[in-house]
Amino acid sequence: MRRALAAVRWYLRELTGEAQYDHYVERHGRLHPDQPLMSRREFERCRTDRRDENPTASCC
Repeated sequence: MRRALAAVRWYLRELTGEAQYDHYVERHGRLHPDQPLMSRREFERCRTDRRDENPTASCC
């Protein structure tokens, strides 16, 4: 039961984008260990700005 709940939690975090910051932290630590890490707030702001500048879906 616990394993199933963990799988559902993982899936929902991936689906909603909540896990993207965790992926960023892991990748940044591997590729740029000497550079400062963005805070979660900074990361979300950049992510929102990118999404606003480059919309991928349209209504028409």
